[in-house]
Amino acid sequence: MRDRYTIDSMSYSIKPVDSVDITVLVDNYTDLLLAEDTKHISRPTPSHGMTLFAEHGLSLLIRVRSGEKVQTILMDAGATDTAFIHNSKILGVDLDEICEIIISHGHYDHMGALYSVLRQSSCRIPVHTHPAAFSLRRKRLPDGSYTNLPSCMQDTVTHNGGILSLSTDPSVLADHMVMITGEIERTTSFEQGSPVLEAMEGNSFVKDSFRDDQSLIIHLKEKGLIIISGCAHAGIINSVRYAQKITGIEAVHAIMGGFHLSGPYFKTIIPDTISALQEINPDYIIPMHCTGWEAQVCMARAMPDAFVLSTVGTTFHFVRP
Repeated sequence: MRDRYTIDSMSYSIKPVDSVDITVLVDNYTDLLLAEDTKHISRPTPSHGMTLFAEHGLSLLIRVRSGEKVQTILMDAGATDTAFIHNSKILGVDLDEICEIIISHGHYDHMGALYSVLRQSSCRIPVHTHPAAFSLRRKRLPDGSYTNLPSCMQDTVTHNGGILSLSTDPSVLADHMVMITGEIERTTSFEQGSPVLEAMEGNSFVKDSFRDDQSLIIHLKEKGLIIISGCAHAGIINSVRYAQKITGIEAVHAIMGGFHLSGPYFKTIIPDTISALQEINPDYIIPMHCTGWEAQVCMARAMPDAFVLSTVGTTFHFVRP
């Protein structure tokens, strides 16, 4: 039985925008032979002999426009300086264009090049994230032992030029054209997170509830919400439903980002996730990063008119009618 959810507007508002361009700076998959240049999708065509790097990470350059006002946001910063800096140069990205940075959660594959971005900027940049993004984390291995996961320190962010903006609640930025969800309500029965990831709370490690997992929301005029997740550790369906709740907007134009459906712990919830996505019925579904090959194939088959493959360097254009 599907979980029932009632849309109930809260007190948060977001300014509708005229257009959104989202360029994939870092993702798990690259394909320079996938030539495509349409109204909604532009695939990269680097000079002969040049290539783009893929890695297990995510970084998106997001340009939102309302009238003559344009704001450029960086969501996440990939896993390494190597891929992020190289791809940015090949794609001709001016890092000084970035006015604000959003870190979806505190995993290394979303924060790897953060310090480099901050150091290369000519001014200090606000960095928006959840306080728990700086928690110590570890992973339990099959033999019962643990490996510590790389973590980020608040002082290091500020020392490299970041202006930290920490919040557990929804927040609005970029001249009120972008919203961050804050902590996401868990309402589905099937999105239960990973049993092998732990975080430090108080003086001990407990199962990681990923309180810091956040998504980004943009409202495209006359089309609906564009919802972008980093890894959706809170669950991609929870993330979408919470975005609908806090904006009071039910129409969903696009759902994109990492959906975290890869690996043995998550493959069992692929059918429930796809069923819920079909019920939400977005115009576009663009899975990235940790979604996994099996889940992407199932989505492409179940929602062929909405599914779009993400590759490094692709720019997705969303425009009001």
